[in-house]
Amino acid sequence: MLNSIEYNYKKSDPIGYCMADQENKYLFSENEIDFIESLNKKNILKTSDVQKLNVILRSGKTDLSVIQLILNLGLASETDMLSYISQSNGLRILDNAQYPTSLFGDKSFNTQFLREQNVIVLSETDELIEICINDPFASGLYNAVTFALGNKYLKVRLGFKKDISEALDRVLTGNDDKTLVDKFDSIDEVLLEKDIQQLKELASEAPVIKIVNSIIQEAIHKNSSDIHIEPHNHELKVRNRIDGVLITVQEIQMNLSAAIVSRIKILSSLDIAQRRVPQDGRFDISIDGQDIDIRTSVIPTIHGESIVLRLLYKKSISFDFESLGYAEKNKLRILQMLDKPHGLILVTGPTGSGKSTTLYAMLQQINNAEKKIVSVEDPVEYKIDGINQIQVHSEIGVSFSNALRAIVRHDPEVIMVGEMRDSETAEIAVRASMTGHLILTTLNTNTAVSSIERLIDLGVEKTFVFSSLIGVVAQRLVRRLCDHCKKPVATSHFILDTFEEDIDTDSILNCHEPTGCELCNFTGYKGRLSICEVMLVNEDFRTEVTTGNSNINQLAMKYGMTSMVVDGFEKVKAGQTSIEELFRVVLE
Repeated sequence: MLNSIEYNYKKSDPIGYCMADQENKYLFSENEIDFIESLNKKNILKTSDVQKLNVILRSGKTDLSVIQLILNLGLASETDMLSYISQSNGLRILDNAQYPTSLFGDKSFNTQFLREQNVIVLSETDELIEICINDPFASGLYNAVTFALGNKYLKVRLGFKKDISEALDRVLTGNDDKTLVDKFDSIDEVLLEKDIQQLKELASEAPVIKIVNSIIQEAIHKNSSDIHIEPHNHELKVRNRIDGVLITVQEIQMNLSAAIVSRIKILSSLDIAQRRVPQDGRFDISIDGQDIDIRTSVIPTIHGESIVLRLLYKKSISFDFESLGYAEKNKLRILQMLDKPHGLILVTGPTGSGKSTTLYAMLQQINNAEKKIVSVEDPVEYKIDGINQIQVHSEIGVSFSNALRAIVRHDPEVIMVGEMRDSETAEIAVRASMTGHLILTTLNTNTAVSSIERLIDLGVEKTFVFSSLIGVVAQRLVRRLCDHCKKPVATSHFILDTFEEDIDTDSILNCHEPTGCELCNFTGYKGRLSICEVMLVNEDFRTEVTTGNSNINQLAMKYGMTSMVVDGFEKVKAGQTSIEELFRVVLE
């Protein structure tokens, strides 16, 4: 550890090294791994966090010090770590008032070093240099100190990063009012090598950490599914997707954009120096006892980098058809499909329509010890016990098609393919469904019937499509009316006339509309439920198709399919959603 401040060190002492083999020989004797273990013993770090940090440090894939890494991951506070170092070594933490107000005449350290290492000279004489540091593990700190000492002695103090940074602003610029925003203004749009370290430091400052944390916390408290952080001409706009609808929650000064983006990149293990290409990453957080997996997507725009954070709530998702809003009739038809020993089941709908969640509900329904179930996903959104889940890694050759080809040789009963994206995947999946496997997958189509055309477009022969296909679930998500503030209202005749061919409008002259209250964030809606159509392909269906009946939609209706519009109106009649919401989703 840092030795007592009363110990003075001569240049002849090898203080540029961190490891110690002799008492009071070195400036900082504890290495990073030992430091982590010490924090764990003092209950500052959890054991799980220690394991995570050890893996990162030993991998050599980070250039951050252990203290920077702990702060960036939000595992412990700067106060706790500095207090530990202070108490264990008798080092006093300086108050803000104890920092100098001017730069000393003998400039033993250049200003770039002081800013990069967050070091300030407290006093300097012909025989002594007294410095205040924040991070004993900062890269290059000790070698630089050793070089600058000459024949002088050294005293070391501890200080908070923010306090040292503000003091440096005063002594180096003479500006007592220099703010965080001012500092961000100094970063060029095009990053130079010398700016990268500065940007890392700025992204690790308390105000930036607080801003990013508050953005994520607010989104979680409002049950958002996504956070959109978008640069515009004069501001950084933050929007949350709540129940499928984007809502602007705040606007931040554009000056802070670089630091906020860099902070999120650091959390997501992305390259902060790369601004011209898209990047994807992820990180885990825990808030109020809830574990959340956050997927990060960064893309360059003309005004800067735009970020989308996908929030995956690990414990809050219920994978059962009732909670997803499936009508009993449609649930029974899906269970009929799942009861088949082999064949192809498709879940279709646009992006964000809940297809993956429905697939998980299906897997949960048939998951038991008698069946081997394997899935290939991009990404694996939720981990389910009893299911062998494979993550797609295209960069190393683990694509949907390659993984599916390998899975077939792994003797499974059920295979789930996250998405049928190409002809090769479609062909392998269809052939596997015809050779004794139950295949569950998704397609991006609007209706159940159009999924058949999509399979044919992907190169699957029509005869193979109908011989393998068990059924198709096409779905959308509508917002659920808040039970606490919804109120009855007469239905607009304009809206009813729009759907008069699909429903009996006389049966739904009254419905409910949203009002808004504190419980639903004044939106009138809380949560979502599915509206769907389920096309079940039985032997009679196949026979009529093969004998020349080409009107697939009529056949689907003949054999029990209820259209998505009709299913939606049933939920309107039940007071679960509004007719305006149905109108928005079905006709969007």
